[in-house]
Amino acid sequence: MQLLIKNGRLIDPATGYNGVCDIGIDNGKIVEISSSIPVVKGDQLIDASGLIVSPGFIDLHVHLREPGQEHKETIESGARAAVYGGFTSIACMPNTTPVNDNDGITGWIVNRGKEVGLANVFPIAAISMKQESK
Repeated sequence: MQLLIKNGRLIDPATGYNGVCDIGIDNGKIVEISSSIPVVKGDQLIDASGLIVSPGFIDLHVHLREPGQEHKETIESGARAAVYGGFTSIACMPNTTPVNDNDGITGWIVNRGKEVGLANVFPIAAISMKQESK
C-alpha cells in the first residue's frame, strides 16, 4: 500500500455507506476499506480524524472561457481551482469565443483538458449556432 487514510468519515452515496473507517490506496486505486488498517512502514499516512472523505465532486456549470477569453479564465486555471476544491470533473458552458457550437471546438476543449491533466473537462455545446437561438 502507498497511501493510508485513517479515521475519516467516509460518505459514499453510491453504496449508502456513512461511517468512520480507514482507506488503503495503492497506485491510485482504493484497495481496502476497513474499520482499522495497520500502518506499514513507508506508507504515506493521512490522519482524517474529524474530516469527511468522499468521492470527488462534479460541477456541472463552470465558465472556463477558453478559447477566446483567457484573460477571464483558462481551462488550466479552472481545472486547477476545481481539483483544489475537491472536484474531479467539471462541465464547461459554451459561451466562449468562438462559441462551442461545433465538433471542432468541442474536440479542442476535450483535448486541452486532457493536456492540462487535472480535472475531467466535459464541454457543453451550444444548442444553437453562435448562441443566436435560431
